[in-house]
Amino acid sequence: MNVYKKPNLMLPVSLHDARVEKITFKAGENPLSGELILYFPEGFRAEVNKKWIATGPGEVRFGGIDWDFSAIRYYEGDSVKERSFEEFKEDLTESSWEIVDESYGYNRSVFSGYRYQDGFFRVEMEIYHFKETEYHYEEPMMENEVIPSL
Repeated sequence: MNVYKKPNLMLPVSLHDARVEKITFKAGENPLSGELILYFPEGFRAEVNKKWIATGPGEVRFGGIDWDFSAIRYYEGDSVKERSFEEFKEDLTESSWEIVDESYGYNRSVFSGYRYQDGFFRVEMEIYHFKETEYHYEEPMMENEVIPSL
């Protein structure tokens, strides 16, 4: 019997408990040339020299986005509301979005977490993209601040 084992993806960055306070995006001139940037003013976590640190402000950039297969969903009570990226951008002027779960697959990244607006509700962002994801961040806010292993 033949066997193939799919390796588990272990990134040296984590968006768990990181807060998105702003997004920018552009549709692009050609299909799949769109771009989306998530901004994290308080940073996220990164593995540096085999230690997990809290970074300074950072951003995550997605390119080559297929907007037809990308979506934002609000789970409020028993209903699910599809939101446009423009609507979500406007909503973030009122409150931030804290990412709790992140999942990465073939050309697909999915993030879910919570926003607060008259109570907490779950928000899921699904991004279908064809270019590599880039994580940019500044040095840690506090030097040598080490986070326990994730």
